[in-house]
Amino acid sequence: MDGIGYFNIGLMDKEIRPLWLGMKFWGEAATIRCVPSNKPMWKLDTTEDIVRAHGIWFKENPPARLPDDLKPGHVIVMDSGGGPEVGFWGSENAMGAVLNGAVGIITDGYARDTAELALQRTPVVSRYRGRPIIPGRIQAIEAQTTIACGGVQVNPGDIVGCDDDGVVVVPQQVAREVATHAIAIMLADMRSRLAKYEALGKAPDSTVDADAIIAYYADL
Repeated sequence: MDGIGYFNIGLMDKEIRPLWLGMKFWGEAATIRCVPSNKPMWKLDTTEDIVRAHGIWFKENPPARLPDDLKPGHVIVMDSGGGPEVGFWGSENAMGAVLNGAVGIITDGYARDTAELALQRTPVVSRYRGRPIIPGRIQAIEAQTTIACGGVQVNPGDIVGCDDDGVVVVPQQVAREVATHAIAIMLADMRSRLAKYEALGKAPDSTVDADAIIAYYADL
């Protein structure tokens, strides 16, 4: 990004981090905008209703939803609206998003069930770890619109990448140019590091496998 003059654009706040080490994904952004709820959740009278609390809440307060025809490989990016502690993404609904084709989920708010998310290897990136559930706390009001997340503008179709170091958003209009330069930088780094591996008698690993990178991006 720096090489094409996009200095300090696209780098999400460093506090927005993967929930587990080794997470890596990239894809086109699918966006959700949330706001704090201005309606309380009402008292539920039975255990059965308490178990069904999310369904009961959503029936009365239908959330904005992402389109059903999103291509597999998308990254869900959510603007949480700066509301109270609420774990919008948990182990069950995040896994559902993956089943629907998401390769990653990013929120500038909270995630809950974080031990389960890590055990499942569900790719969730969040600013905080939270506890409470959705009803009466947060509402998703728009999907596939321009949002802010982690101090960065995100539009549907922008390219979003994540690894252990954090999240970067590449505007769609420069994504191909950025990818071309980024691949060249990565290959140069791999080859330089491979020479040092060999000098140290260190066995090569996937981080210096330039041929694999060339094959992966051959159709770009």
